[in-house]
Formats: sequence, structure tokens, C-alpha cells
Amino acid sequence: MRISDTQFSQMMLQSLQSNNAGLGEVLQQMSTGKRLTKLSDAPIDSIKLLNLEREGQALDQYRNNISNVKTTLSSQETYLDAANESLKSMRDLVLWGANESLSEDDRIGIVTELESLRDSLVSTFNAQDEEGNYLFSGTQTDQPSLVAAGSEYVINGNNDKRVVTVAKGVTMESNVTAGEILELGGDNIINRIDKVIAEFKQPTAAFHDEVNSALNAVDATLSNVLEAMTTIGGRQNNLDLLENSHSENKLFVDKVSGDLEALDYGEASVRLNNYISALQATQASYMKINELSLFGQL
Repeated sequence: MRISDTQFSQMMLQSLQSNNAGLGEVLQQMSTGKRLTKLSDAPIDSIKLLNLEREGQALDQYRNNISNVKTTLSSQETYLDAANESLKSMRDLVLWGANESLSEDDRIGIVTELESLRDSLVSTFNAQDEEGNYLFSGTQTDQPSLVAAGSEYVINGNNDKRVVTVAKGVTMESNVTAGEILELGGDNIINRIDKVIAEFKQPTAAFHDEVNSALNAVDATLSNVLEAMTTIGGRQNNLDLLENSHSENKLFVDKVSGDLEALDYGEASVRLNNYISALQATQASYMKINELSLFGQL
């Protein structure tokens, strides 16, 4: 069978292109350390790798969500702890102020401290995070939790929960609200304290009733605060467990992905040498045969 010069050139060109492509692929693999550089390298393994990548990204997102929720809950816990201390001090002052033998100066001092603690409590429940979101306003984070309406304070925002996905099919509430802590039968602790402050300034026939009402309101609010702190503590513990689980799963996913796409440098070196040898042989053959001609044989 005779082969024309054109056919021979095409065969040599195809051989050169094939070996050059193989050489380029090996060099790319060796430069990246990865066996899989494109889907066609190993379709089944590439699809497995894509699935693992998606799983790893999901785990990273869950861990990021957990971190954000933990930060928010920790901030709320800190403010609730401050509120707890303020309420306990209020209770002591109201009990002290109920003593009818106190001097006028004593009562003025109690009023001053109660007003300061009231303002501190308002500030606590109007706390904002570093992005300016109100922590205790439910899902209306652009609104303060407590606002002055005439001579009273009203609870603003809502009691809705901010729900965050922290694992596949698992969500976590990331907030407690001012409403669930401060609301007391249509009123709130701030207004109850203001009423008893007014009685300390200028007692009326309702003095003892207002004192008892204030004490009951403080006790109920203290109970709400402690319940909220307990709830936050439970959520924090659950988040810690989930975070540890995600971290372990991420390590496993990374290891499997690494094993799946890692290049065997020994095997790659053999292929590299084979491609180089094939290229050299093809080039040498092409040059040798090109040197042959009919006139050279005469």
C-alpha cells in the first residue's frame, strides 16, 4: 500500500498534535497537583468532585450562619445580663422606698437612681449591633424596641423570630424580643417603674398599691429575663454541637476531595517521559523520511 506525501504529513501532524496535547495536560496536572483539570478527564470522578464541592460550600455556609447567630445571641445575652442587674437594683430600691420612715433626701436619692436605672433599661433594650440593627425588635430590626409616646413608653417592633438555617433541614431562632420580656398584661415594666417613681416623688392614696404593683412587675420581668437567658444558653450549646459536627464533616469532605483529585506524581512522570519520547520519535521520523527522495536513490 502506497502512502502519498499528503497522507504522510497528515499522519505526522496528527501524531504531533496528540502527543503535544498529552504533554500539555500532564504539565498542567503537575503544575496544579490535580489529576482532574476538566470534566472530560474522568467524568464520574469529576461529578463526584462537584458534588463534594457543593457539600463543602453548604457546610461553610452553615458554619458562617452559626457564627453569626452565636454572635447575635452572645450580644443579647450580655445585654440581658445587664438588664437582670438593673432589675435587681430596681427591686431593692422600690423595697427601700416603701419604708415610710425615709427622709425626703432619701426618697430623692431613690428617685434619682430609679430614673437612671429606667433609662439604662430602655437603652439596653434599644441596643444595636455593629451594623445598626436593633437586637430586640424582632424582624423589624430598623426600629427601636422601645419608644416614648407622650408620658409613656410603648414596645415597638414585633415579636417575630429571625430564623436561620444552621444545618440541612435545621433552623435556629437567632433572637429574643423586647415584647416577650417586657410586656406585662398590656403594659410594660418601664411604665410600672415610672408610676412608682411618681409615687415616691409625691405619694398618693395609691402609694402601697403602686409599690406592690412595681415589685410584682419587676419580679415578672426578672423571670422573663432569666428564662430568655436560659433559652439563649440552650441555643448556644446546640450551635456548638452543630459547629463541631460541621467542622468534622468539612475535614472529611476535604480529605475525600483531595484524594479524588490528587495527582500521582510518579504515574504523571512516566506519562510525561512517554509523551516526550513519542514527540522526539515522531519528529525524528518525520525529518528522516523527509530527507528521502527518488533523486537521492539514483
